[in-house]
Amino acid sequence: MRILKLTGKNEIALQQQIKKEYGVGAVVISSQQERHPGLFGKFKKGHWSMTIALDDEEEDLPVRTKKLSEEQSEVVDADKFIQQIHEIQEQEKEPEPSPTQMLKTSLIEEGIHEEIIDEILQHVKSDDITHLSKALYDTLNKLMPRFNHNLPKVNFFIGPTGVGKTTTIAKLTAMKVLQQHKKVVLLTADTYRIAAVEQLKTYAEILGVNIETIYDADEVPKYIEKWKDADHIFIDTAGRSHKNLEQLCELKELLGRCDNKQVFLVLNLNTQYKDVQNIVAIYQTIIDDFSLIVTKLDETDGIGNLINIASCTKKSVAYMTTGQSVPEDIDKFESLKYIKLLLGRVKYE
Repeated sequence: MRILKLTGKNEIALQQQIKKEYGVGAVVISSQQERHPGLFGKFKKGHWSMTIALDDEEEDLPVRTKKLSEEQSEVVDADKFIQQIHEIQEQEKEPEPSPTQMLKTSLIEEGIHEEIIDEILQHVKSDDITHLSKALYDTLNKLMPRFNHNLPKVNFFIGPTGVGKTTTIAKLTAMKVLQQHKKVVLLTADTYRIAAVEQLKTYAEILGVNIETIYDADEVPKYIEKWKDADHIFIDTAGRSHKNLEQLCELKELLGRCDNKQVFLVLNLNTQYKDVQNIVAIYQTIIDDFSLIVTKLDETDGIGNLINIASCTKKSVAYMTTGQSVPEDIDKFESLKYIKLLLGRVKYE
């Protein structure tokens, strides 16, 4: 058998030539348009090439072969030709990613920053998912301390606008009142948004708890003394833009009116990593001692951002919220439970 490669202006012209020169005995192996090399070759019209197989037993093969110019034909050995095709295919084939690389890609898709993933994978000794699970768990415990859920009397809730502070307070209030039978009093300093005050008052009425409105930072000690028999006092604050220094100074003054307190910085899990860094840096100028509540787990496809937040803040995560329902959609944060949820979404096979 002989293999011939022929070139021409277009496919139709080549087909006609093959039929005329070699008859119906020629078998077309491949047919393709070949482009000119280089960047600009993509914009130039290329020529057409066809590879055909001929039976050596045809008597007039040498005569017909001579009719082709050197530019139009190339006689090659069939076995060599097939080997060359295989070599080209192997060169074009992209290497399959390793299991570790697939894990990294999947973790990136979950929203974890690449530098943090590299740090995690340094501790993974094999591609087994068990080792990855342990590395993620150890990383989380290294990044943030464990939170003590025995809340003190006074608890402040701070954070940017729209992160869900008011709803989160309602959920925690319901948890303490309905499940733990604690006496809770609500204070709201969010006088910027009347709707937020009314929303919290509605929750207070439903749950049967008292609520007061703070109009001035100096009123904080008065209300703490007034409700000294309460187990917990939850203080809602207005959402503050981390770019509004005047509002942030007001918040700092409010927090400064109470010494023994727990401060929760409430963050939306959808917040981009760069924005998280900026938000945390600004709030740390107001108060350094705080823990985190991460909201809206149900509204994101990339729950790995929590690891970014932990890496950025080095603070404990106290609670996570998973929806709008009160009191159901809030959970105490547990590292192991979160890792299981994360790995359940990761493609590692």
